[in-house]
Amino acid sequence: MSALAIQYDPENANCEELAQRLNLPLISVTDQHPGLLLSYRNNKLTLSQPMVRDAGAVCVDFCDSRLSFRLAQALSREAVVKAVGGCVPRVSASGTARHLIDATAGLGQDSFILAAAGWQVTLIEQSPVIHALLEDGLLRARDPVSLSRQHQRILQETLSRLNLCPAGNSMDMLPSLPPASVIYLDPMFPAREKAARVKKNRFLLQHLHGDQGAGEGLLPLALSLSAKVVVKRPRLAQPLDDLLPASSLTGKTSRFDIYVGNSQ
Repeated sequence: MSALAIQYDPENANCEELAQRLNLPLISVTDQHPGLLLSYRNNKLTLSQPMVRDAGAVCVDFCDSRLSFRLAQALSREAVVKAVGGCVPRVSASGTARHLIDATAGLGQDSFILAAAGWQVTLIEQSPVIHALLEDGLLRARDPVSLSRQHQRILQETLSRLNLCPAGNSMDMLPSLPPASVIYLDPMFPAREKAARVKKNRFLLQHLHGDQGAGEGLLPLALSLSAKVVVKRPRLAQPLDDLLPASSLTGKTSRFDIYVGNSQ
C-alpha cells in the first residue's frame, strides 16, 4: 500500500482525531507527498494521491446528483437489485425487512441502492481508511442540505436500513452476524494495465488495498452461511475462487454471479 497521511487543517479538529484513530501522520505540506492522502475538502473526507497526475479524488456522498438520479428511477431495473432478488415490499408478510450482508462494502453505493430498494443491509469493510470514508458519508447524509422534502424523506428511510459494522475482516465477522437472506460480495476487480485509471475510485482503492481486496476465501464461507450469495465481477473475469455460479446476470461492464448456498 502507498504511504498514507492525513492533511492537517487547523480549522477542522476531525483531522487530529482521525489521525489518532487510524494511527497516521498529520502533514501540513501536501504538494510533494508521494503517497495517498486523506483530507477534508468542503467538509468531506476525501482520499487522493497528490503526486499522481489524474489520480482523481474519492469521497462518499450519498447526496450526489448521480445517485439521486438513480433513486428517482425504477429501482427494480437496477442490475444489483435484480441479482439479489428484487425490491422488498415496504410491509413484508413477516413485518420485518429482509436482511442482506454486504461483506465488501467499499464506498457503499450498492448497499445504498439495495437499502433504497427495501433491504435491511449490514455493511462490512475491512480497510480502516475506506471505513472512515464510508462513516463520514453516512454521518453527512443524516444532515443533508439543499434537498427537496421528498428526497430528504427517501434518503432518511434508506439510511435507516443501513447498519455499518466496525472496521474488520469479513472472514472473522460474517459468522458472528445475524443470518441473512443474501450475502453480497464485490471484491476488488483485477487490475488492468491499460484501463487502471478509467474509474478513478478503483485506481485509488486498488493502491490502498493492494492484493488484500481480492476476496479470496470469502465465497466458500458465505455459501456456508446463507441460502444465496451474489458476487459482482468484471464482465469477462473468471468466477471468484473459480467456483461456477448457478446463474449469472451480465451487463455491459459487470457480471453478477448468483450462487445457491446453505438453505437451512
